[in-house]
Amino acid sequence: MKNKYLLILFCCCSILFTACPYNSDVSIDDATASKIDAKLVGKWQQRSSDDVTYVVKEKDANTYTIVEKHKKTEGSTQQDDKTYNGFLSNVDGTVFLNLYEPDQDTKSYYFYKVEFSTETDGFTLYPVTDYITEKFTASADLKKFVQQYKGLSFFYGSKEDYIKVGK
Repeated sequence: MKNKYLLILFCCCSILFTACPYNSDVSIDDATASKIDAKLVGKWQQRSSDDVTYVVKEKDANTYTIVEKHKKTEGSTQQDDKTYNGFLSNVDGTVFLNLYEPDQDTKSYYFYKVEFSTETDGFTLYPVTDYITEKFTASADLKKFVQQYKGLSFFYGSKEDYIKVGK
């Protein structure tokens, strides 16, 4: 009986602690290293839920503006939209999204591997796991680290598929 409770507690904790991707004070590389990919521009939602949509626009030749829009719940008058900026990094053929909140005093970057799907005209995001304990002060060092571990499945959290909605 005691083991059953421990198993349930472990499962609950593992769900709680898998939501946030790794974050860093430095990006994988500079935003000017890659141009935007027009395939990401548009309105998207997770395949698993329509509660949140993401509107991705070209901010400049290298950077996206991404607005996270939550569906209004009944009785709610407040819209909980969040705005992010992001840019792509190509690490030996693997594309990563460097994401940050532009209105923060100090930038904190979150990283997602991006895989485009020709079957669905969508994409899949794989968050870089938050189990990484290393801290980086230079983008070059972070990029070397990503190069070394990007091919390992445990380098990423749970994937999420995105589909285009509307126009």
